[in-house]
Amino acid sequence: MKSLASSFGLGSEFDAFLFAPIAEDRNGMSLRVVSLLGRMDLDPWQEAASLAGLPPEAAVQRLTSLLDLLPGPPLQQPDSDTTAARLVALLPRRPAPNTRPLQASASGAATTHTRAMSNGIFIAIYLAVMLATQFVIAHLERARADAAHTPAPLTVASQTPPPDSVK
Repeated sequence: MKSLASSFGLGSEFDAFLFAPIAEDRNGMSLRVVSLLGRMDLDPWQEAASLAGLPPEAAVQRLTSLLDLLPGPPLQQPDSDTTAARLVALLPRRPAPNTRPLQASASGAATTHTRAMSNGIFIAIYLAVMLATQFVIAHLERARADAAHTPAPLTVASQTPPPDSVK
């Protein structure tokens, strides 16, 4: 289950968090945050973004509740509160909406506008291709129908007299 953002390499600011080790299983294999979230059928990049948007205390609580769902015996896990606090510290912090620089919000609006323009252009190209395809198919069907309804050329039987049987 891979998100669109992670497919295109977006969200790399969460790599330190997502690939941080949580605990070791009894074979010494390291369980990482990305694996934990994937096992819980959560999109790791979306969950990381969600946690990064929360206040640190709320993010620690949420992550602690996820860590508490891990099976105990197969993992050698330290205290989940301590682990969650360590992992949340790896998340990038976003500034509060009120403290956003004016330039950043303007560039965000420009990015949104550019994305909308790109989507509009792709839709227009798609529609043009579809209309052209329908026109070509209709033209070919009409030509085929005309060929099927064209009468065969008439052949005139030769007017040769029958052979004389009496001589």
